[in-house]
Amino acid sequence: MANDFHPITSSESTSVFVTQQLIDDLSSNERNVIAIESPVVPDLIAQFRQFAMRSGLPIYLWTADAGIVSLREMDFVVPGSQRLVDALRHVASTLHLGIYLFVGANKDLRPPASGVVRQIARPGASVEGRKLVFLDKKVRLSEGLDSMVFHIVHDISLRRPPRLRDGRWVV
Repeated sequence: MANDFHPITSSESTSVFVTQQLIDDLSSNERNVIAIESPVVPDLIAQFRQFAMRSGLPIYLWTADAGIVSLREMDFVVPGSQRLVDALRHVASTLHLGIYLFVGANKDLRPPASGVVRQIARPGASVEGRKLVFLDKKVRLSEGLDSMVFHIVHDISLRRPPRLRDGRWVV
């Protein structure tokens, strides 16, 4: 399989990236593991949280400090999920469907954690409605995993959109 890199460009760092279209694209993607690279990770987390609250979709966030936390119900924490490998095993075996965001997992993404990701990413192992999303400034996966992952690059253009000033468009 060839690597798929899909840049999605925003005109400003504050623009909305997490939209219904993005969620639909993530959910309907044939690959189980998705990597999103963005220079504004905290902003994207806030947008995912806001989308989960408004839509009611199950979106979960993993960080090394908290483990797996529901973005809809902040008091729902999966016990014993602070270690990356334990959190990945939970995602692989749980019946809870949803989008699982893993932020800052690059440094811990080595065996045995990479083996669990490989198991989830394996073609034919998909569970309808469950996606594993790695979100970071630069997502680094092991050699064999890169070809099984769908990549999205959130490229923030330095160019500002034109504005209307005194009846004329200025850049």
